[in-house]
Amino acid sequence: MIALFVGASAASAQQLGPTIVVDAATGQVLQSDRGGMPWLPASLTKMMTTYVALRQVQAGRATMNTGLVVSQRAFRSAPSKMGFRPGTVVTLDNALKMIMVKSANDVSVTIAEGLGGSVENFAAMMNAEARRLGMSATRFINPNGLPGAGQQTTARDMALLAHVMMREFPEHSLLWRMPAIRFGNRVMRNPNHLIGRYQGADGFKTGFTCSSGFNVVATATRGGRKLIVVVLGATSARGRAETAAGLFERHFVSGGSGIGLDGIANDLSSGPPNIRDQTCRRRGRGPVYIEAAEELDNEPVAAAPSDPGNLTYAQMMAASQQQRQARPGRPANALAAMPGAVVSLLGPYRPSMDPIPVSIGGAGPIATPAAALASAGSRTVTVPASTQPGTLVAPVAPATAAVTATPGAIRRGAAAPAEAPPRHGAIGAPMMLPGALPPERPVTAPARTGAGATPPVTRPAARQGRTAAAGTARQTPRQQRPRERR
Repeated sequence: MIALFVGASAASAQQLGPTIVVDAATGQVLQSDRGGMPWLPASLTKMMTTYVALRQVQAGRATMNTGLVVSQRAFRSAPSKMGFRPGTVVTLDNALKMIMVKSANDVSVTIAEGLGGSVENFAAMMNAEARRLGMSATRFINPNGLPGAGQQTTARDMALLAHVMMREFPEHSLLWRMPAIRFGNRVMRNPNHLIGRYQGADGFKTGFTCSSGFNVVATATRGGRKLIVVVLGATSARGRAETAAGLFERHFVSGGSGIGLDGIANDLSSGPPNIRDQTCRRRGRGPVYIEAAEELDNEPVAAAPSDPGNLTYAQMMAASQQQRQARPGRPANALAAMPGAVVSLLGPYRPSMDPIPVSIGGAGPIATPAAALASAGSRTVTVPASTQPGTLVAPVAPATAAVTATPGAIRRGAAAPAEAPPRHGAIGAPMMLPGALPPERPVTAPARTGAGATPPVTRPAARQGRTAAAGTARQTPRQQRPRERR
């Protein structure tokens, strides 16, 4: 079935940002349109967050069962987010699945603080890996891609990162090819709308902010050949997906340019543009829109002629190809007679697997602190053998001459405080059946003993007498006065 969309004209269909196509097997560049132009990475940043985390696992400084604790800073992160309350524990395995599908900013901060000790330290680890890989135009200031001064990348650098991740961590490919995750009864679909809609699509990651536009790093395999496509700065989720699909269609049957990624020069002298006006005009600009903008089903199919966002040159190419392959008995100009009519390269949603379940917890209670494992800025706490295997990583502030106790912090060598019972209704709290009564509180608290006990308060004798007299007066019934007739 051919899907036709009517709306913008070919002149108004635009792809504002850079694009690049790379053969994953050879690293050969098949096409590059401003591949070295600086751009805001948005949530494509989480690809590097995942890469750094996997490198920590590979080096033995963490495991996929390592438990990470949500902090106040993570809880206050802007959407998109999971919304876990401070103190919630999530394993690294579940956390990586959440950031690669849900693109959860709060979970990204949790990973950074757990493995790097702080967001700033983890960003330095990300930049160190970028320099080592040759991503010369890429700079990170946080693990989630939220806007900030100095944060930028290029299409060439993101294609290189995807190529390295697939080469070094094929055993973790599920992280970038999941169609959806399931948290409890909530199913969150991957905003990479090529997965499950475009034949052969099998990765990677999307990103969106108003300033950056709609970005995607995507992979697809056909006939034993895998391609990497990077699309930056589309003005809608549909335009982003259709542009990537069009690039796949063209280059699965074409040759390359004869140069590798090293032959694409990065622009090191300019900064990334801000395309907020083209991306978010006449749309909500708050967190609600940021959450909903990645949903393809919420994108308008038809756009006003002045809006370049929903139809791209890739769709126009598909329309012209359909005209050339018109069925017998149908005029070759049947589609051309419909202004702005194009053929979508995305089919109905047919995922290749069920949603992958994710959860919180799994690291068990805190036990005796062990030696530092994650990095110099964090420490690892072992888990008792009776619980699920794993470790619990908690951020630790750098040592100073005078250490000030922070509420809720765990001091090295000190016994861990007992966890307070979860508030009813909070995430992770035990479910209460309808009609059940809450647990009763003790009528009287046990008396405190020891050196820290507070002595009882002794009242003066005169005050005790007045108090007793007042109590007696309250207990005596009032004398009823006889009613007087008037």
